[in-house]
Amino acid sequence: MVVQIDLQGRCGECLLYGAIQGLADGLVLFDPDGRAFHLNRRAAEILGVDATRALGSRIKDFVRNPDVLAFWESARGETAPVTSDLTFPPARSLRAIASVCLSADGRPIGRALLLRDVTRDKTIQVELSASVAKRFVEMTGGEPGSPIPPLTAREREILALLAGGLGNAAIGSRLHVSVNTVASHLKSLFRKLKVSSRSHAAAFALSHGIRPPDA
Repeated sequence: MVVQIDLQGRCGECLLYGAIQGLADGLVLFDPDGRAFHLNRRAAEILGVDATRALGSRIKDFVRNPDVLAFWESARGETAPVTSDLTFPPARSLRAIASVCLSADGRPIGRALLLRDVTRDKTIQVELSASVAKRFVEMTGGEPGSPIPPLTAREREILALLAGGLGNAAIGSRLHVSVNTVASHLKSLFRKLKVSSRSHAAAFALSHGIRPPDA
């Protein structure tokens, strides 16, 4: 059941109002006080909630997934859209986007949470990344079975999640550590692996059989 609300009255000034009605992704809209006033059918399906009960509530009162809650909290106070890839059981990947809703004259009138199921995209990405990593190893004359430098258990966890395409915020949420802690571990990882980018680190991980837990 889709809850009928007066979107025109609430969102008529939003520059994106025209696109809301036909949106295929999950969308939750919050008023300036942080209370949900609209969930579309897809959002209710993804979050596994009853839209009628969620309306008028704060996100922590109807969302049970800790990754979604941590992401939403981390985006608080940001004026630009914030994006993160989250793992959502069972074995689903979500791309979450938090943004401020602005009126036509630029006034903040609420916040929006957009949820896009990218599970299939992620599967393809991992498969392609593995293929690219294999080719990278071949071109550089390396061996997939060459020794892996000593890594801490936490560094190995982060490397595996990085290989799955997760950003720092999503990795921190999964491991219950801060974004700064993730960044510090990545700096150490890059030094140990002798790489200079996330893509090279991911290629190294995949070529050595290090994959995300749900891959």
